[in-house]
Formats: sequence, C-alpha cells, structure tokens
Amino acid sequence: MSELPTTPACPREGELASFWQTARASVPGAGLGDDYQVRWIGLDDQTTNQVLELIHTGDKTGTFTLPWLVEQTGTPTPQIGDAIILTSFDGTPKILLRLTEIEKVAFGDMTEAHTAVDGSPVRALEVWKPLHTTYWNKRLQSFGLSVRDDMPVLVEKFEVLYDALPSSAPTPPGW
Repeated sequence: MSELPTTPACPREGELASFWQTARASVPGAGLGDDYQVRWIGLDDQTTNQVLELIHTGDKTGTFTLPWLVEQTGTPTPQIGDAIILTSFDGTPKILLRLTEIEKVAFGDMTEAHTAVDGSPVRALEVWKPLHTTYWNKRLQSFGLSVRDDMPVLVEKFEVLYDALPSSAPTPPGW
C-alpha cells in the first residue's frame, strides 16, 4: 500500500436524506434523533465494498478512529449512540450504524481483543498493525504527525440498524 487513492465521492444530499428517512422508518423504536454522521471505510471502491460486505454479514462489528485526525479535521468526536451512515466509495448510502461502545486505547497497547471487532481478514495483530500504520501514516502526514505507540485510538463497537445491501451479495474475491 504505497499510496492512498483520491478521496471518495461526496454523498449527494438528497440521496442521504432519502436514505435517512427510509432507515429511520425501518427502525421506529430505535430512538434515533435528527442528527447523523456520514463515513466511508476503505481505501478505494474495492476495499470499501469489501468492508461493507463484512459489516453486512456480521463479520465486522466495529471500527477505529484516531482522535488526532478528529482534532485536525474538525469532525465530531465519536460518542456512544451516534448514528452513522456508511457510504460506498461513490457516495451512495448503504448502511446505518449506531455506536454502542467506545474504548480509548494507545496504539501500542492494542490487543487482539480490541481488533476482534474488525473484519476477520485483518483481525490478527500482525496484519492489523502494519495495515493501520500505513493507512494512518498517509492520513496523518499532511498534519506533520505519524503513528506512535502512545497515539490514542478509539475502538468503536457498533450495531447495524439498517442495511440496504442486497441480501445475496457475493463474497468479495480474496476474502
């Protein structure tokens, strides 16, 4: 992984609003407020689709956020109960999540108990740490930062509230 691709497409406001309305209507007792965040997880179209499929099948039950990136970009600090719309790389809303647990851990103290929420292909620390080091170093570079053992990481567990992926989506190749 030598370079990060260009950023994903910006979601279209009308499409997000329609997805949010449909998702909220499908889980009327979920106690969702009016606010939601929008995220994508992945490096490109292929990896984003792979991650969405891992969430769709229940294999991936959490994700990770760097407080350093939150501070540098001005994005909201993740909170338990946050509603998050995950999009495909082209900006299409696909899944509505709610954060259920958040644990702050130093990168050097990450264990397989923490990475167990990630997709099975990358859960093992010998895979997870180099993958995330490379990814986060690319994201942090423009801010003059780099991955360190004392760097805080938010381990975010989530529940899927609404999933617009086809139920018969094929397993991504190589996963």
